Amino acid sequence: MKRTDFLRRRVSLQVKLVAILMVVVLTPFAASALFIDQVGKVAANFAAGEAAARDRAVAKALDAHLEWVALTKQLHAEVASLLARVPAIAAADPAAPLDTLLAEQRQLMTIRLVAADGAELARAARPPPPATTPYPVVHPLAGGATLEVTFAIPDHLQADYQELAAALDVARKVAQVRTALPSGYRTAFLALVGTAALAVVLVGVFAANRVTRRIAALVEVARAVSRGAGEARSRLAGRDEMAELGVAFDTMLDDLGRQRREIEYLQRIGAWQDVARRLAHEIKNPLTPIQLAVQQCVSTYAGDDARYRRLLADTGEIVEEEIAGLRRLVDTFRTLGQLPRVEAAAVPLADIVDELRLDPTFAERLEVRASDAPLSLRADKLLLKRVLANLVENGIHAGQEAGKAGAVTVAWRAPAGGRMATITIDDEGKGVTGDARERIFEPYVTTKATGTGLGLAIAKKIALEHGGSLAVAAEPSPAGGARFVLTVPLAD
Repeated sequence: MKRTDFLRRRVSLQVKLVAILMVVVLTPFAASALFIDQVGKVAANFAAGEAAARDRAVAKALDAHLEWVALTKQLHAEVASLLARVPAIAAADPAAPLDTLLAEQRQLMTIRLVAADGAELARAARPPPPATTPYPVVHPLAGGATLEVTFAIPDHLQADYQELAAALDVARKVAQVRTALPSGYRTAFLALVGTAALAVVLVGVFAANRVTRRIAALVEVARAVSRGAGEARSRLAGRDEMAELGVAFDTMLDDLGRQRREIEYLQRIGAWQDVARRLAHEIKNPLTPIQLAVQQCVSTYAGDDARYRRLLADTGEIVEEEIAGLRRLVDTFRTLGQLPRVEAAAVPLADIVDELRLDPTFAERLEVRASDAPLSLRADKLLLKRVLANLVENGIHAGQEAGKAGAVTVAWRAPAGGRMATITIDDEGKGVTGDARERIFEPYVTTKATGTGLGLAIAKKIALEHGGSLAVAAEPSPAGGARFVLTVPLAD
């Protein structure tokens, strides 16, 4: 192992994360331990200065409150003196208009005229406002009579006074504090900060271990894939960002695996195309001379040996039949070897299927289940029609080989907001087993009693070159046969 690899393995990401976290957490803790006394002094001086400023403000407020109370009492005495100057009241007349005076003085609650012997001569009153306390003022009149008036004083005045006095007392006590924090406070503060730092470190270790373990799982999967284990996946559980990364990573591997299989398939088909072109050329050339030579041998025999003549005729028929089969094989080779390039354009899918239904072979057996909304595909019309025709023809043959009518159902759909249309072709044949589901698209692999096995290979190649796919569904069709699923890009 190289020295760089050894060092890289020793200093893991987990250790780095924990070390960084400890430095970040312990730095303020150490600074707090070193500067806590200075911080306490600064805080105490600052608090004392603020308290002194508040002391002056609260003292002024308290003085203003006391002054306001004194002025209120003086005002009440002035009101009582003014009322005593009213002639009817000054004469202690029981008929004095007390109700009128009470109505004019809104701060008054009651007005009473009391004789020298204590008898009540006249009285006017109204209910006091809520949350008030009566404040009586007695003013002497001539002849020993007295005028008693009662004012409503708000209840909160006394509470306000006590609150201001308490605030002033606290401010003066704080202003006298000029020392640092007590040792007990300092110890408690350091213990609290230390405990919090330890808790953060432990949580960081746990979180770092969890993150690095999942990253290591991703790395291991990537290495396994690079070693050739294409089916390896991370399968990270959870709902956090790492789980989303794992899902995205697995999805990427799935896409890469699918693309790799498609590329390998196209490479194999490309190799078969080269072979097919050469075989078509090599087989086609000698067929005509062979056929002509045999026909000449049969036609030029002039003997009278009936047995030999019959042998020549049988030989000619056999050669003619085999040559016809070879010509069909050559035509299939030529089709595989000369597939045109895809020239995609916007094509309505319904138009292609309608053209298929015009074929007398398909008309009575083809059932179409179209979606409500029309679909326009980005495809080469001729090539896509060839694919659908091949799949429908295979479905008819599969149903007939199973002893049924050979009905085939073509349906399609496109998910909302999707980019691909899905076309399904269902038959009523015997279906395709799991082992043959992938091999069925290889050249010269077929489950039919007749055929070369090139039709599905050509169809899949055309689908892949369109940017789509062709596969056999795992579940059978509703009729019990096979279900082929063709995906084609939608038009923009």
